[in-house]
Amino acid sequence: MVVIKKDRGMASNLQRAIRTYGFISLYDGLSAQLVRQLTYTSLRFHLYEMGKSHLDDPDGLLDKVLVAGLAGCVAGVVGTPMELINTRMQVNRALPKETRWNYRNLFDGLYRVTRDEGFTKLYSGCLLSFMRSSFITISQNAAYDQAKQIYTEWFHMKHDNTLLHLISSVTAAFICGPIIKPIENLRYLRMVNSRRLIHSISYMMRFGSRGPFRGIVPYLLRMVPNTVITFLSFEQLRVNFGYIEEIEDDK
Repeated sequence: MVVIKKDRGMASNLQRAIRTYGFISLYDGLSAQLVRQLTYTSLRFHLYEMGKSHLDDPDGLLDKVLVAGLAGCVAGVVGTPMELINTRMQVNRALPKETRWNYRNLFDGLYRVTRDEGFTKLYSGCLLSFMRSSFITISQNAAYDQAKQIYTEWFHMKHDNTLLHLISSVTAAFICGPIIKPIENLRYLRMVNSRRLIHSISYMMRFGSRGPFRGIVPYLLRMVPNTVITFLSFEQLRVNFGYIEEIEDDK
């Protein structure tokens, strides 16, 4: 939806992709996405939690924002090459046949970009990737912690309450979506076609004020369950590791 010129909606794009290329085409870029989640996402969560543990006031919103921004930026250095391959694999079928990359998987993509375009090309659109990574960590992790803190006070919930984690996660996802989408769309365009930034902005605005938020519905449909599952799993891990630490302390 971000790359194609035609003004087709989510349902139309899904139908077209399945009819033309089959259901499996919806999973283009899966290998890059999985490795990206295992590395970049795990790293920014770890760095954020580690940074919070060194804060004098871990409940302060500004402190959490600063730590989240730094954690996201550092994780972005690791994640940008995988973001590039993931983006290209996802939009590959939407391009004319003569301009397609046809990467077989993440590692084939990394090798071919390095061989054909040079190592630095792996960081095409890196500034936008670093910005996105910082803002997504702020609007997910910091927003989640702040929402959880607010809901705990308002509804007098316990910190290990599943409903508390659920509503805090959904809140963070809906804060994250509108903030990240314009940066995300620009990043897509820069990674697919490394034209000047002003040209990418102009192309993004081809649908007027809807341009920066093009694809917001499928983005939220992905972001909300992804955020909920990620934070619920993370909280469970934190409880389990905390429990293990308590046992070791008792011993």
